[in-house]
Amino acid sequence: MSKTDAATPEIEPAGKSREWNFHPALPISMSPVFDLPPKPKAALNWLLGTWTKLTPPVSHLTFALVAFFLFWPSTEAMKVLSWGWPLQIFVINFAATVILAGALHYYLFILRGQEMQLKFDARPMEKSRRFTFGNQVWDNMFWSLVSGVPIWSAWMILYFWVAANGWVWSLDSVRASPVWFVLFFFVIRFWQSFHFYWIHRLIHIPWLFKNVHHLHHRNVNVGPWSGLAMHPAEHVLYYSGILIHFVLPSHPIHLIFHMFALNLGAIYSHSGFAKLLVRNKEAMKAGSFHHQLHHRYFECNYGSEEIPLDRWFGSFHDGTRAATDRIRARKKRMYASK
Repeated sequence: MSKTDAATPEIEPAGKSREWNFHPALPISMSPVFDLPPKPKAALNWLLGTWTKLTPPVSHLTFALVAFFLFWPSTEAMKVLSWGWPLQIFVINFAATVILAGALHYYLFILRGQEMQLKFDARPMEKSRRFTFGNQVWDNMFWSLVSGVPIWSAWMILYFWVAANGWVWSLDSVRASPVWFVLFFFVIRFWQSFHFYWIHRLIHIPWLFKNVHHLHHRNVNVGPWSGLAMHPAEHVLYYSGILIHFVLPSHPIHLIFHMFALNLGAIYSHSGFAKLLVRNKEAMKAGSFHHQLHHRYFECNYGSEEIPLDRWFGSFHDGTRAATDRIRARKKRMYASK
């Protein structure tokens, strides 16, 4: 066997295993955008592939366009803080969350529209005293809607009030800078990944984990409502990615898309299923096995697939048993030093 062959990981096809009801082909990979040596064709295909078929980002953009063109308050109204237009934004956000999380939960867990096909973890949602109300689903809904949506809305209300008064640099129309308008959607995606990794590492500091992040990690086996089931302090940090729009010129659609990507994206990624199937045919990608591994093994995969920060900082779990052994050894070293 050559040295090159020895360094190439053995591919395990998608299917069942002792640990998982379903797993994708292993080892899982990250985006090819940062691969060395560079792979320009693969990177371009990955970047553009997001927008050429039905994917979660396309869904986020669809929600954002519908919200902006049909329901969003006028710029003139948002110049003055009042009860009316902030309540309007809250209702839009509340409705979007209930529609998506509710529909996915109903289809996947109540109607069982695809049974156990492509479900990562075979276990059902829990009823346990460690959850609020003793029920995982009710717990997740409570924290998502009573903490998540209000804090998400508050960040958006702050930005739109500031932008409406001209206190930040914003785009009034697409024609003002069409190239930047398109490019910024790609910037948002990578910024979201970068920001998520670092705030996620922060809340894994022992004191913050014990007092804040543990609430989210009660969900070892996740469902659509689990993505936003967080402590209020974590919600404040999670949605703080909006701060990029206070620095870089943004159109309202950019802002709404970004915040829907944070909110609705968490619903998709925690759905617990790799893909949504309709009549046994793939409708769209849904859950993230990369993040499912984080919920099971905790001290790995703090970020997302867009930027390989976990690989660069030694916390990447590629789904293989060798990676599980390595992460468990890493956890022992981490906890031994505390």
